[in-house]
Amino acid sequence: MKYRKKIIKTEDGSITYRIDTLKENYHSLYGAVTESQFVYLAEGFNFWSKNNNDQKCDIFELGYGTGLIAYLTFLEANKISKSVNYYSIDPFPLSIKEVKLLKYDELFEHLKSLTTFNEFSDIIWNHPQEVSPYFDITKNKTYFQDFKSQKLFDLIYYDAFGAHSQPEIWDPQLMKKCYKLLKPGGIWVSYCAKGSVRRGLQDAGFTVYRLPGPPGKREMLRAVK
Repeated sequence: MKYRKKIIKTEDGSITYRIDTLKENYHSLYGAVTESQFVYLAEGFNFWSKNNNDQKCDIFELGYGTGLIAYLTFLEANKISKSVNYYSIDPFPLSIKEVKLLKYDELFEHLKSLTTFNEFSDIIWNHPQEVSPYFDITKNKTYFQDFKSQKLFDLIYYDAFGAHSQPEIWDPQLMKKCYKLLKPGGIWVSYCAKGSVRRGLQDAGFTVYRLPGPPGKREMLRAVK
């Protein structure tokens, strides 16, 4: 995606990219780390883990972006000793240079992780890699419309750009695809609370919950198969 990006600082001190042409940011202006932890870790991964203590978690992420959500999930998986198989797609991934300009390594240096954010970002695409005994990741350059999988997932992080800039990725047919990709009891989670998306999820067969949103958003969605 050959759009001009500019770096902006969010309210929690972390920085992200903005694409003015699309009127879209990679993360919330109220906090890149704050939003990611609230929506995908607290209401997604941690919620699933509490109800599935002894199971490995197979996660599918739509929109690898900066890799922040993937890295936060890696840190959390190691913290709680939960095995995770993480699969993420993005048709237009950021370059390593673009990712490192965000200086996320500085945000996590106090954690003394065996794998730094920059090392995590160096993981090559289209090749499975074990990052730790608790975390495997595969990053694939593809569109969701073209994505196919023989395996089913426990959790979907739906982190596409908003419907105003990418309406096709929020189409009801793709909500049905999400439903088919999940195991029974699987969870779909997103910052999005748009009514048409909620109805698309319900029509696909999900039970949909409107939850209090992260800072700056009144609501978010969690859907259960």
